Amino acid sequence: MSVSFTKPIQIVTVLIPLLILTPSLIFAQSTAGSNAHVDIWNSETPVVQSSNEEVRGDQWYRDDWTPGRVILRDNSITEIHDINYNTYEDKIIFRDGNTLKAYDPAQVRGFQFVDENGNKTQEFVTGISDRQHGINPYNLLRVIYNGDTKFLAQHETNFVRNSGRDIVSNRPYSEYDDSMTYFLLKDGKLTKTRLRKRNILREIGDQRKALNDFIRSSDLRLRSEEDVATLLTYYDQIN
Repeated sequence: MSVSFTKPIQIVTVLIPLLILTPSLIFAQSTAGSNAHVDIWNSETPVVQSSNEEVRGDQWYRDDWTPGRVILRDNSITEIHDINYNTYEDKIIFRDGNTLKAYDPAQVRGFQFVDENGNKTQEFVTGISDRQHGINPYNLLRVIYNGDTKFLAQHETNFVRNSGRDIVSNRPYSEYDDSMTYFLLKDGKLTKTRLRKRNILREIGDQRKALNDFIRSSDLRLRSEEDVATLLTYYDQIN
């Protein structure tokens, strides 16, 4: 994949091959944890230097290990195994016995969390590059809606040392600070947005009257991901 950063904004979109995965492709499986795609996870977590320091929050997208599959750069798909997404390091982590391992970001096209029947419940993809928003082709973005206009979210965690003091003990604490940024990807252009009607309509850009009529008739508030996905589904239908 060729990526250029010579222009102020350079979008490289390779979402489609991943996002149209069908069950038949799952048979082209790669063994979970193949040595060609993973490394022992040497955590990049900042070392807590003081025994008096408390750390709040964590660096994980999910509270527990969750069944999932990883789509690799060679288009093979791993078997279903327990994974988690480390939002501090932007890496997919899994357990191999008593050892934690990380998939090499350069070898990953995305991953899916699945339910007990192996059906996709959430999907993350790589392959989008946007210099203005600080996104490189290896960053994982969550796919909320995958139509002609895509609705995506980036999850990030920063480690903030000595961010405050406990109100009872007065002991200093550091914390993992989570953030989430929404984007619309339309006509090859990535635009940051928010869960607000005026922001979503501005980023879509056209069909303003038809969309406003649909928002009223469908009682949408556009304060939730589901509402935005519903609106984008309608937008795709009328375009």
